[in-house]
Amino acid sequence: MDNKIKLKLFIWNGFCPDYSGRLAFAIAKDQKDAEKLVIKEYNSIPYDWRTLEIKSLSRRIARCVCGGG
Repeated sequence: MDNKIKLKLFIWNGFCPDYSGRLAFAIAKDQKDAEKLVIKEYNSIPYDWRTLEIKSLSRRIARCVCGGG
């Protein structure tokens, strides 16, 4: 039996928007764990998480977030 924890990539698109969309991400075992990591990094509870994507770490992936003026 495989006892390894399967990690996933959690991506929040539009995270805490201001004048442009932002992005937050975490590599974690589940959404609760990912949110704890982001809160620790952000030094606060985010006021708007926006859209969440969850990706398996079994394949290559890339995302871009453009914004500003």
